[in-house]
Amino acid sequence: MIPHFGDKYDADALFSPADAVAAQGDGLPDAPPAVLLGYQTELTDAVREESNDRVEIVRGQHIELLSEAVGYVPVHESGIGAPVTATVAENVIAAGAEAVAMLGGGAALQPDIAPDAAVLPTDAIRDEGVSHHYLPPEEPVTPTASLVDELDASLSRAGFDTPRGTTWTTSAMYRETVPEVERYRDEGVVTLCMESAALWAVSRYRGADAATVHEVGDYLTSEEWVPEADADRGLTDMLSPTVEAMERHVTGG
Repeated sequence: MIPHFGDKYDADALFSPADAVAAQGDGLPDAPPAVLLGYQTELTDAVREESNDRVEIVRGQHIELLSEAVGYVPVHESGIGAPVTATVAENVIAAGAEAVAMLGGGAALQPDIAPDAAVLPTDAIRDEGVSHHYLPPEEPVTPTASLVDELDASLSRAGFDTPRGTTWTTSAMYRETVPEVERYRDEGVVTLCMESAALWAVSRYRGADAATVHEVGDYLTSEEWVPEADADRGLTDMLSPTVEAMERHVTGG
């Protein structure tokens, strides 16, 4: 059972993210109020075509500025999965981010989800370790409802289907077993990813808003893995409406 030390939830950490970033870098930077996390190189390339500046965080992590209100972190340059996502989220929240959202690929568990849908998870099966160090296992981990609604409205206006539902977050990419896939498909779980539960748990613990937008990267069924979704529109098309939603959320505009 994670965590092994069960009384940790009311205990203080030895040092904070702000302490770590300030000590390991050039002091605590100023992050914009909304930060988008990216996991695919094609999205990062698109961001860099639009970015006008960057903020260095720590140890190579940086925020590409898309506006005064919204920045983007290429998380994939530091790694993948829940621990890296949680660390980046902690760092940008410590630096002033009020809302953090991930825009990345997820595997669809429902075959009727369109390949070019923008899936908006609304709760998570916590099958990774990070979230359990922030919130007890019996507590549901969810995104910020108002931010999900903002993203839904913006992506819908841009012509995307926006199915909602549960996402399964696991750190064991190569141990997504047939019985699990079958069960979660039958329960209506919409996507699988490695990050959402961790991101949402960190953000809730730190008092920041959070959400996830999933591009359908592949399909999982109990019979086969379909590694390419063959979509006409993808992450780069979702970027502008996602940024617009994040900006509205933090500015009230």
